[in-house]
Amino acid sequence: MKRMQAFVLMGLLVGLGIPWPTPGFTADLLWPAIIGANRTVIIDKNESLLEIARREGFGYTNIVNSNRALDPWIPQAGEDVLLPGEAILPAGSRPGIVINLAELRLYHIPGNPGKAVQLYPLGIGRAGRETPPGHYRITVKREKPEWRVPEGLRKQDPNLPKIVPPGPTNPLGNFWLGLSAPGYGIHGTNRPYGVGRRISYGCLRMYPEDIAELYARVSVGTPVTIVYQPIKAAWNETFLLLEVHADYLQRFADPFQQALTAVSSIGWSGDTDYARIQQVVAEQRGLPEIVGYRAGR
Repeated sequence: MKRMQAFVLMGLLVGLGIPWPTPGFTADLLWPAIIGANRTVIIDKNESLLEIARREGFGYTNIVNSNRALDPWIPQAGEDVLLPGEAILPAGSRPGIVINLAELRLYHIPGNPGKAVQLYPLGIGRAGRETPPGHYRITVKREKPEWRVPEGLRKQDPNLPKIVPPGPTNPLGNFWLGLSAPGYGIHGTNRPYGVGRRISYGCLRMYPEDIAELYARVSVGTPVTIVYQPIKAAWNETFLLLEVHADYLQRFADPFQQALTAVSSIGWSGDTDYARIQQVVAEQRGLPEIVGYRAGR
C-alpha cells in the first residue's frame, strides 16, 4: 500500500485523466528497475518497530526510516506501519547477488528474467569494520558451519574459544556462503534482531529463514556484487522515482547534486520536480518517491 502522499497524488492524477503506473521489473538488467511493493500492518499493543521488523521479515533500520513519525520503541497501538517492500535495483545490477550496503539489503537476481527478484534485509559491518564493496563470487556453501573466532575478537575477549561448533550459540547460524573476499561471507545468525543494522564484524547476516531460502537458490560460483549506493533513481512509463538512504560513510558532500547525477545517469527526459528532490533527499526515508512526470505516455 502506498503512503498517504502517494494516495493524494494518485487522486490528483486520476482527476486529470493520467493513468497511475504499475512499477515492474525490467528484463534488461542494464537498466534501473523498480521491484516489489509496500504494504502496511497495524501495531499491536506493547509492540516495538524492532519486533515488527522481525515478525514481518524486514530490516529494523529500513522500517524506522520509512516510519519517521513513529517512536520506534513505544509506538502507539493501532497505528499503521509502512513495510518498505518496494525498491529500485542498484545501478549496474546483474544476475547473481547484489548487496547495497547503504540500504542494508541483498538482491538475488535470477538469470532468467521471468523469475522474480528476491529482496532480503541484512546486518552489515559496524563502524570501523565496514563490509568491503567489490566484485566477488561464492566459493563455498556449508551447512551447520563451525565458527573460527577472529583473533581480533579473541584479543578483546580472551574467554572466547578458537572454534565455536554448530548449535544455538554459533553466530553463523545454520548456513554459510563463503565469498572470494577472504574471511567474509553471507550467513544466518543466532541474534536475528541485529538484521537490518550495522552491527557485525564485517560479514553479512540474514534472518535464519532468509539464508535458508537463499542457500537453496544459489550455487558455488554465483557472482556477488557489493556496492554502496545511498541514492538510486529509476523511471517507468510515466514517472521518475528517487530512493534515498542515509549516507552513513559521508561520501557525498552535496546529496542533492548526487541525486541530480543519479537522475541524469538514467536518461530521464521528462519534467523534474527539484523541490521534491530536495525534500526526498532531506527525509532519507529509503522509499522510491515520485520526483518527476512525463506526459504523452
